[in-house]
Amino acid sequence: MSPKPDEGIPPQSTESNANANDVPDLPPPPNPSSDPRLSVANSDSPPNVPENDDIFKLSPRSAMKLLSGGIEALVRITGDIPPTPPPTSPTLPNMRGMAAEKALIRSNSEKNLARMRQEAEAAMSHSHPSPRRPPMMSQMSGSSGSAPQPIDGVHLRQTQSPTLPPPSRPPKPYIIVGENSQPINLQHSAITRKFYSKKPPPIGIDEYLARIHRFCPMSTGVYLATSLYIHRLAVEEQTIPVTKRNAHRLVLAGLRVAMKALEDLSYPHSKMAKVGGVSDLELARLEISFCFLANFELVAREDTLKKHWEALKKEQPLKLMNPNLPGLSLNRPPRNTASTEKENDWT
Repeated sequence: MSPKPDEGIPPQSTESNANANDVPDLPPPPNPSSDPRLSVANSDSPPNVPENDDIFKLSPRSAMKLLSGGIEALVRITGDIPPTPPPTSPTLPNMRGMAAEKALIRSNSEKNLARMRQEAEAAMSHSHPSPRRPPMMSQMSGSSGSAPQPIDGVHLRQTQSPTLPPPSRPPKPYIIVGENSQPINLQHSAITRKFYSKKPPPIGIDEYLARIHRFCPMSTGVYLATSLYIHRLAVEEQTIPVTKRNAHRLVLAGLRVAMKALEDLSYPHSKMAKVGGVSDLELARLEISFCFLANFELVAREDTLKKHWEALKKEQPLKLMNPNLPGLSLNRPPRNTASTEKENDWT
């Protein structure tokens, strides 16, 4: 006979069941904050910033990509706007036109204080005769040609009053700044035309920045500051529109200025000009003109760069700004159709 399956299992003892019921429950986990003797004052610890939100951990190549996308978005929104034609009168290079303007204002100003003083003195000399001199002075002046005569027994030494030499040049006039000055649009147009070329360059902004980063690599702050400068000029202040004709020169000048403003060292001028595809003289003019356009406001602080970086990340590359951005009109004077453009070809 086969054994029953229940025969091989020993019966469970009642003592083991009783011991299992006698095991106490585990106590709750400790909570130090609930103990008044162990309470710790709340400290304002800085929040944990993810690695992708730290501007100091952003690579230069990523910042360069953001700069490229922002410039291309500006070009796409603005379109192709030709530069203003040059004025009929020739402008002097190297910002000398401003010195000529000052000379013109100085000669035509009606509030020339030096001239007004000369006219007032001449009018007073004609209207009021010279006062009578005392007898002693007239006696001394009358006897200046003869031998000195004793006065009260005292022989005076004959001396001649020193004569002042005639002025070699007329006195420099005082000019009231802003009085009878020429419109600022003429100066502004002369500066902005330096960034335009007759034809758009055959190389794109992305390839152009890649070339600059290959031969003259720059830091993350320089790329972000350049994007901030150009965005401020084109969108906030509407100083100059960014088009295919001037984007490359604006980027080159902005990088040059930002590197000098933020970095301790910068690349040689000739190397930067050769990499950028311009001459040394043209790079110097672009750098000076960019500083004038930016009103020499080149300080870029950490919070400003971080805000601009966050805007670039959120709205890159097509939504950097509102597509309904109004036209970047500069209130320029009417164009003269007879004048021809005198701009430099892209080299």
